[in-house]
Amino acid sequence: MKTKFLAILLAAGLAGVPQVLAHHGWGYYDTARPIYLSGRVTAVTWRNPHPEITVENSAGALPPDWNDLPVPDELAELGFDATLQRARPAAQAERWVLDLAPINRLQAWGLPREPREGDVVTAIAFPSCSEEGVARPALIVLDGVGVRQQSVALPAGCSGDPRG
Repeated sequence: MKTKFLAILLAAGLAGVPQVLAHHGWGYYDTARPIYLSGRVTAVTWRNPHPEITVENSAGALPPDWNDLPVPDELAELGFDATLQRARPAAQAERWVLDLAPINRLQAWGLPREPREGDVVTAIAFPSCSEEGVARPALIVLDGVGVRQQSVALPAGCSGDPRG
């Protein structure tokens, strides 16, 4: 009886693992295909391990000043320039859920405040390998402040292509 109970408990615990893993680690995102998106925040889920914001993307093309985004020095040191140059606009008028860094990192990295519905956010992000409309940003811009979301060199991710 005790073994059966433990097996059920273990199975129930593992049932949530794929969902949790989907939001952890750069390997779950296509790091070879950075996208540019900008638009209004339509929803905020502010919790750890990863807060999420939903953005109604209104950027159908790269604006003339898109590569003048405020990039923090720490992100530039990780080779973000190459990522920025490869970025292409996300599809217009799509909703994107952005998986952000943990709250304590966001605060330490200079996020001016918690995002709110109606805010305009710009991001350079990497789309999920398995979830349509989900991305993990390397950079978000809120209130004109660029906040890194990346603290390590990126792995190849699901694309299998080298980051290069």
